[in-house]
Amino acid sequence: MTAPAPVPPALLEFQTTLRVPESDGSPVELFRSFDDYINGNAPEVARVVEGVPIRESGGWRLGADVHVPFGEPPFPTVVHLHGGGWVMGSPWTHRRVSAELASRGLLVASIDYRRAPKHRFPGAVDDVAAALDWARGNAAELGGDPDRLIVSGDSAGANLAAVALATGAGDGVRAALLFYGIYDYHRALPTLSGLLGGEDAASQLYLPPDEFELLRGDPRCAPERQVQGFPPTLLSVGGLDPLRPESESMAARLAVAGVPHELYVAESAPHAFLQLPSLPAHDEGFDVAAAFLRRHGLL
Repeated sequence: MTAPAPVPPALLEFQTTLRVPESDGSPVELFRSFDDYINGNAPEVARVVEGVPIRESGGWRLGADVHVPFGEPPFPTVVHLHGGGWVMGSPWTHRRVSAELASRGLLVASIDYRRAPKHRFPGAVDDVAAALDWARGNAAELGGDPDRLIVSGDSAGANLAAVALATGAGDGVRAALLFYGIYDYHRALPTLSGLLGGEDAASQLYLPPDEFELLRGDPRCAPERQVQGFPPTLLSVGGLDPLRPESESMAARLAVAGVPHELYVAESAPHAFLQLPSLPAHDEGFDVAAAFLRRHGLL
């Protein structure tokens, strides 16, 4: 078994400076306090349509929370995939990310895809493909422009976004915004193990154990293996993020394939900086994404 990757000293120093609102210590209040830090005072949007139905499959009602910006439609349409290690998170926990993107003039559909371990791979992969297909056919009804379709994701969601592009589900996608993602699942396991409760847990939560080795290098787990045909892609990652090498490796693959791309490194930021509003990298990360889309004529 590979030992978990050590935590960089700079990240440990950063963690001592991070402060969230105090709570009375109970689990419920602690959750509320942390949620208030992440999602409190998020930008206002014109409206939020929760639970927009996409399809039902395998006992799961796939849906989206749609954040509509102020202004005159049609808007560039973002299909956003939240992070959470393929096992946690939801459009609700990541609603600030959606609101921040929407405040920059984007219609954002945050997808409530299936999560492990109840719904293992490839449930989430299939859901993302269905969500992109739904956006192509239905974005206009909500004020979106299906001809300016963008896929976005943070952490595990960035993996799923890249997988969609690598496996042919991204037809018509004009750009990708990939925030601190994982682009080769098996390679990243030593780092992920520290986040998901040890390597055994990390390797068995998302992938079916009997398929674990068979899926090594499969583009559905390692999308960087199949980047030919990717649209213009922005890779964003924190300089203190233990997963930074994943974005750097993906950037190298995109360069070899001749895919227009940019790598933005927020040097003093950790993983998940888009959910840490007290950091300068938080606002800058969203602004960099908006500027990238403007340079490619999508915003």
